Amino acid sequence: MQQDKNMYQKGISKKNRIVLAAKELFYEYGYDKTTVAMIKDRAEVSLSAIPYYFKEKDRIINIIYNDFLSNIYNLINKKITNDMDSYLRHFYASKIFYYVIFNDPYNKRFYYEVSVAQSNYKLLYPFMNNVYLNYARDFNIKLTDKEFRLIRMSDAGARREIMLKYYEDTEGITLDEMADYVTSIVGTLMGIDKNVAKVYARLSTEFASTIDYSSVKFLV
Repeated sequence: MQQDKNMYQKGISKKNRIVLAAKELFYEYGYDKTTVAMIKDRAEVSLSAIPYYFKEKDRIINIIYNDFLSNIYNLINKKITNDMDSYLRHFYASKIFYYVIFNDPYNKRFYYEVSVAQSNYKLLYPFMNNVYLNYARDFNIKLTDKEFRLIRMSDAGARREIMLKYYEDTEGITLDEMADYVTSIVGTLMGIDKNVAKVYARLSTEFASTIDYSSVKFLV
């Protein structure tokens, strides 16, 4: 039993080293230029360890994204003691999410390269699925499974295109405007009053400007 426990702990330690090494390399070199061999060398593991634990490089990215959002939500839960609906909570989370990414050129480069290579929607699907289901619950919105899937697909396509256009030309569009719009897409498609999104956008900007979120890292 002790041997099994030690092997399990060593496995967790090795996985954590791989993720940390990947974060450092993605920050330094970006998504496109970081190879599995580079991650292996930085983590000081065998080349076979990465596919063994993660199957592929993008599985590591999935963990990075989900950990990032989880840490943001945990911070919000510590800072906000009163009840709030899931839509407002996600506005708060999204504002910090985009501030951390777009206010650091290395985070921004990595996020852009992942956006071009594949949809971030795929990476965040399980996490965001629960967030959006909570919208429906909190606002008593009845959707069939087909309607929900169509909304998710519409959100994925719109979000990716808006993000790529924002990278190419930010003239006339502020970071807050972009973040608030993409955050409101699913709520609008579900039928939540647009005025609710306007209020939540203002509140999220005020919240993000008054708290210290420097401990929340996207990469390093």
